[in-house]
Amino acid sequence: MQILQEKGNEILVLARKKDVLLNVLQEENVSYEVFGRHKKNIWGKIFGTFAILRNYLRIIKQFNPDVIVTKASFYGVFSAKLSGIKSVIFPDSEVVFITNKFVFPLCTKVVTPETFGLNYGKKHIRVKGFFENCYLAPDVFIPDESVISHYNLKKPYAVFRFVGWFANHDVKNSGFSLEEKIELVNAVKPYMQVYISSEKKLPEDLAPYKLPTPASVIHSVLAFADLYLGDSQTMATEAALLGTPAIRSNSFVGENDMSNFKILESEFGLLRNVSKFEDVKLLVIDFASVSRKNEWMLRRKHYNETICDSNKTIAEILENI
Repeated sequence: MQILQEKGNEILVLARKKDVLLNVLQEENVSYEVFGRHKKNIWGKIFGTFAILRNYLRIIKQFNPDVIVTKASFYGVFSAKLSGIKSVIFPDSEVVFITNKFVFPLCTKVVTPETFGLNYGKKHIRVKGFFENCYLAPDVFIPDESVISHYNLKKPYAVFRFVGWFANHDVKNSGFSLEEKIELVNAVKPYMQVYISSEKKLPEDLAPYKLPTPASVIHSVLAFADLYLGDSQTMATEAALLGTPAIRSNSFVGENDMSNFKILESEFGLLRNVSKFEDVKLLVIDFASVSRKNEWMLRRKHYNETICDSNKTIAEILENI
């Protein structure tokens, strides 16, 4: 956004009321308009679709943009198609059915990491690195160590991230059970403090471990952590790119897993993808008992030396479109 605005482009941010999204935009002083609410159940998603599309089209008609940019929003590309506006999507997951069947056919261009496992033909543009590089590259993001003392975080610490599994692409997929979460916390706490970030409200047994920081400083929290463990997709990548030993486990892990997670593990050694709970427990105890932070920071340095300026590349793509 900053690169495009510095070149004289006008930008309107559209957002849905979902999780901590609006809080983060406010904390980062980003102006936005709300076009709808996020519904957790399937019927809410179905009946809310028409109201959301109506709002999206109304806002687009007023702003009259040259291009709509979205990760892979059906609302965005459908509104663009109806309005005769170009649209660009930035998917990083090959397994999302709605993207592949409905969003991709409607958009003007698809931009993905170069390792993306699907081929979208002539409209497909590949870029080096992962989209998380845009905001976590060393020349873009400098972790704020004052976050540790300001929120009284106790070092060394581990960050556990548990998602709610409400998204469309999460249907029939799952992460840790409550019993497994408790078992993992008990396994790690003899070695370091555990802080939990969770989309769902934490039960009584886990409430004392709730991470006390706002969402807008989570990347500084991750950067100074000694360990990350979770069933989240994005935060596993973020932890890995920040040089924090990272373990990811959910039902996506396996032969048909997404390419970005495979690459982070096999080529750069920044992430461990584990499917079986007993293996997760053994690995997390191993990682907690002996610090691997310095090793991961060296791996992070090697990774960043292979990546170009993602922001500049993407800004040029958008301006050309």
